Amino acid sequence: MENTKLSSTPTLHTIKNYQVFFIYLIVNSLFIVKYGENYNVPLLIGYLIVLFGLSIFYVKINLKDLFYKSFFWIGVILFFFFSIYLNYKVDGNSLNVDRWSAMEIGVKAIFNGQYPYNIPDHMGQESSNLPMLIVLGMPFYLLFGSVGYLQCFSFLLFSFLIFKIFDDYKQRLAVLILLFLSPSYLWEVYVKSDLFSNFIIIAGFTYLIWNKFLKEKAMKYEFVSFLVALILLTRLSSVIPLTILLFKRFCDFSIKEKISFLLVFIVTVSITVYLFFHNAPNYDVFMKHNPFMIQGAKQPLLLSISYIAVAFILSFKVKSFYETVFWSGTLLFICVFVPFLMFFVEYGYTDMITNSFFDLSFFNMGMPFVMITLVWGIFKNNIKN
Repeated sequence: MENTKLSSTPTLHTIKNYQVFFIYLIVNSLFIVKYGENYNVPLLIGYLIVLFGLSIFYVKINLKDLFYKSFFWIGVILFFFFSIYLNYKVDGNSLNVDRWSAMEIGVKAIFNGQYPYNIPDHMGQESSNLPMLIVLGMPFYLLFGSVGYLQCFSFLLFSFLIFKIFDDYKQRLAVLILLFLSPSYLWEVYVKSDLFSNFIIIAGFTYLIWNKFLKEKAMKYEFVSFLVALILLTRLSSVIPLTILLFKRFCDFSIKEKISFLLVFIVTVSITVYLFFHNAPNYDVFMKHNPFMIQGAKQPLLLSISYIAVAFILSFKVKSFYETVFWSGTLLFICVFVPFLMFFVEYGYTDMITNSFFDLSFFNMGMPFVMITLVWGIFKNNIKN
């Protein structure tokens, strides 16, 4: 019986590795098919050959640590400055993507004492950004005149995150290579989108809470509640990794701790929401023009509830940081893939891909978790740690 258990464990880990690699392939293949235009098929074939070939070579070949260390830091520095240059050179108003301008009109509205959710952006759409996502864009607008630079500095945050998570440079460089070989991420940098950056921050929060609160018991639960409220107010879908990470721990709280946790959470959310919504001209404007309605309408309510229910269950199942990021990335992918399939059946390839009936960028919500999980599963010997 003991031998059977031991022999089945690597198989389960292997399946998980294939699963996250498959997610990585699906997401990036969709971006190549959509934006490769007339050359999408040869580009996709070439991409898959390069990705599989490089992956096999990288796993099998071991070089001196100095090689991996040098290329890691060179990659971080060069890509950081490249992203700054790209953000400077690309005119956001020429883009057929309005994530940057949706954030920017929100920032300007708050500074001007206006209601931020009924002002059209450069494409005539209204902002669906939650309050704290707009706050994240404020320093970059004030310092550099553009919220697009959020992408540049979130890349540095992701580099720091993988430096902390992984203990040798071969693993760190592997995550960086996955990032550079990801058309979904490169597209985000080019169009100044905030989605990938948002979930880099959430992944960083996951690592912080797992280590400092759940593992080392070095954080006050009131402070954790405060941070959870702020993270949740960046994007509603953040409730999935937050639930997987913390719901089990919340259930273990005493009655007093539960009440204190909820009180801090409610007060933080209430103050933040008031600061952003008190300038609404009237109740009708608030009801018709608010980000909660826009984000909540992305898919059927029953599906959204079912994902959260699964997250509650997973919270009792995860026993390690690896399992937390694995299930966070997987469930976030499923949350987007299910409505994608529903839309695809209804509208077909041309409308879905060519005519952009579905926003592929939503797949990027799970990608930071997927990349971390993939490298962790391949290189870490003890994923229960």
